[in-house]
Amino acid sequence: MNIGIDGNEANLSRRVGVGQFGYQLLTHLYLLDTTTNYTIYLKSAPLPDMPPARPNWRYLVFGPSPMWTKFALPLRLLFSINRPDYFYSLGHYTPHFSPVPVIPTIHDLGYLDTPSQFTQKDYYQLVNWTKRSLVKAFHIAAVSEFTKSEIIRIYNVDPSSISVIPNGVDPPPSFTKKEVEVTLKKFNINAPYFLTVGTLKPNKNIPLLLEAFSLYLKTNPTPSPLLVIAGKKGWLFDEIFSTVTRLKLTDKVIFTDFITESEKWHLYSRATASLLVSTYEGFGIPAIESQIVGTPVIASYIPALIEVLKTNALFVDPTSAVSISDAMAQISKPSKRQALSVAGLKSALSYSWNNSSKLLLKMFSQLSIAF
Repeated sequence: MNIGIDGNEANLSRRVGVGQFGYQLLTHLYLLDTTTNYTIYLKSAPLPDMPPARPNWRYLVFGPSPMWTKFALPLRLLFSINRPDYFYSLGHYTPHFSPVPVIPTIHDLGYLDTPSQFTQKDYYQLVNWTKRSLVKAFHIAAVSEFTKSEIIRIYNVDPSSISVIPNGVDPPPSFTKKEVEVTLKKFNINAPYFLTVGTLKPNKNIPLLLEAFSLYLKTNPTPSPLLVIAGKKGWLFDEIFSTVTRLKLTDKVIFTDFITESEKWHLYSRATASLLVSTYEGFGIPAIESQIVGTPVIASYIPALIEVLKTNALFVDPTSAVSISDAMAQISKPSKRQALSVAGLKSALSYSWNNSSKLLLKMFSQLSIAF
């Protein structure tokens, strides 16, 4: 069997979200399977940490980069002598036309409910290119049962044509107390802190989190923690910074911007709790990353997070600052934190990139039999 993969989501120097999903999935697929032939299609040379080429794993790099998925990739597939049997995309977008069966990965469809949270250009592309991918798909991968149910509900897709390939998390690399201290010093973190990890974008609900944190500080004056917001700027983030100013939280909120993989694990390990109070998620990787190091989680009571976290997090109403503030007060108690830490770690261990890659490999095998 020959599988083509659009590897561009994985081939990024700063990987977050879909980029992390793509990189981890490819890395573990490479370790698991030495017999299937894979061609990884890229618009720029593979980065040094991408899996090295070998007889069953090759890279095909070509351009031009602009509109690569729309023109360069389809034409390359059309005129290729050795076409793959299937073409798998790590994200929503597949070749605009393809002579081989295509399989997109759908991470979430939340943008359909919140068009105001995107620029007009991005929203148009998300809606139309995703729909095109789904309509033309031979099969579909979804990152959660919730995302699968949304695809079925919105696009009336046959459930049997969707496989769930969840996100995962691997145990973090070992690190020392000194290394953690270096990271905390770098970001000027000198007090206990709550942590939220993710790109600064509207669905992360950070303005309301700031309102909740302000309320928490007023009702729980001691000890006085910090709120650390770790993630690069995405889009429509101006309200976040104006809210900090309005609530006079400048000296209580720390923005790290982009963090490295090691810094991420250092920050998780020392946090009082991590918060994922999004209005919408397709899965929620930061929650299980936090749990894998024993740090408890406060999470929105929304379908994807309920599916992934089950009863092993403290759930909140993502529309209520009071609900989030109350949860911060509850989780500050050592007994509550300890109970959630133990339960969360056990739950997180069921999600691994190795298991996710096995499910992907199983999907490819089943498609080969069915085709």
